[in-house]
Formats: sequence, structure tokens, C-alpha cells
Amino acid sequence: MGRDTVELVRTLLAIAACLTLFATGSCSGTNGGIVRIEDRPLPALEGRGLDGAPLSAAAFRGKVLVVSVWATWCLDCEHDQPGFVRVAGRYAGKGVAFLGVNPEETSTAQPLAWVQHYGVPYPSIEDPSGRFAASLGYTGLPATYVVDRAGTIRYSIIGSTTSEATLSSLIDRTLSGDVSGTPSP
Repeated sequence: MGRDTVELVRTLLAIAACLTLFATGSCSGTNGGIVRIEDRPLPALEGRGLDGAPLSAAAFRGKVLVVSVWATWCLDCEHDQPGFVRVAGRYAGKGVAFLGVNPEETSTAQPLAWVQHYGVPYPSIEDPSGRFAASLGYTGLPATYVVDRAGTIRYSIIGSTTSEATLSSLIDRTLSGDVSGTPSP
């Protein structure tokens, strides 16, 4: 293949990727995550926490809930975790809760070490089969869902959410009840 053909193929692939994103009604967050406006019920998320105690998303009804799907082997999850800890701290006591879902890890040893290492202040549900993560409709890690007080998913972020401003903006909009239009990054 000639150099011009390779360049043409790259250009066409880039255009196809942009059209795909445009067609889904999504917008890109400032650091690569795809932010989607949603309007669907949060599926039942209940199981054991990493500490072995029963844990359910239903316990957070009445609060804005941020659900983070993460794994210890996910590099973007590792990059995002310090920001999640800071945002969770800023919203503590303001009607916002965070809940992790840890899919496809068969032991709690590494996830518990992760939580301790990063000082994660919120619980995570064990999800070794990936069933809970799949019920959210995620397409890859990391994935984040902002849920309103009534249990409706209002926003999802697929991919890295390292922009604390983007996550905070989505939380603020959900807290205020403003879930229309495209969120600002």
C-alpha cells in the first residue's frame, strides 16, 4: 500500500469514529470520557460489599448517587481514583453518595488493598461475574453513572473521567434537577 492510501484510510477511520460519536448523541468530556444524557432506571445493584457485608444501591435512594464501575487492573480506573476520592469528599454531607461496582475480580484481596491505598471513602459491591456492571449497560472500564434521588440514571460517562470539573458539573446539575441539554465539561 502506498503512503497516500495509508493516509486516506486513517482519515476515513477518523471520520467514521466521529460520525459514530455524533450519531449516539454523546459529547466528549475534557479528558476523553464520553458523557451521555440518560433517562432510565438504575438496575438493582445488591450483593456483598468488599468487606462481605450486604450492600444495595437502594439504600441510597433519596440521594444523588454516583456509581463507579472499576477494577484494579484498569489503568484509567487507577488514574481516575484520586479524583473520585476528592469529589466524594467535597460532596459528603450534601445529599450525594458514591458506590463502586468491582466486576470480574474473583478475590477481594486486591480490591481491598486498592481501597486502602487510595483512601476510598465509599463502599463497593463485589461483582465477580460482571452481572451488575452488565446490567448498567457499560461497554468498558471505567464507567460512571450519575443517578437522581428517585433512582433514574441521568448521565453516564464511559471512559476516563479524570476531569473533576466534569463529574462535579454532572452532580450539580442532578442535584438541582436540571438534567436537560448537553452537560458542560
